[in-house]
Amino acid sequence: MKNSQKRKTSLSDKKLQYFKELLLDKRSETQKELDTIRDIQSNLDEADDADYSSRAHHMGDVGSEEQESEMNYLQIERLREYIMHINDALERIENKTYGICQATGKQIPLERLEAVPHTRYSMEAKEEGLIQNN
Repeated sequence: MKNSQKRKTSLSDKKLQYFKELLLDKRSETQKELDTIRDIQSNLDEADDADYSSRAHHMGDVGSEEQESEMNYLQIERLREYIMHINDALERIENKTYGICQATGKQIPLERLEAVPHTRYSMEAKEEGLIQNN
């Protein structure tokens, strides 16, 4: 909603700082998790490259490794997307539009922000079908 881009939050600077710190903590935790999964996947890739020509592969092992690799890549993508949502929320804090529903232009209740601090939408918008997949 275009109006929500112009509307400023009614949250106090203290509340905005609280959510900023909460989001920064979540981003840091998520980045650590992302780095760990990337390291695991990198090790799997290296081990697979080293072992590929030196030993016979049992089809079950290959399938399990491929499944684990696919799950890692899906998790990496999910975490990267989550970090992007956090960064977007931090930007909204900086420009004082944090906590404004981008579908309705109304203030998002604190309970919703506590539960999903990176959200751009109110439950009202979700329930009314004004948004998809968020």
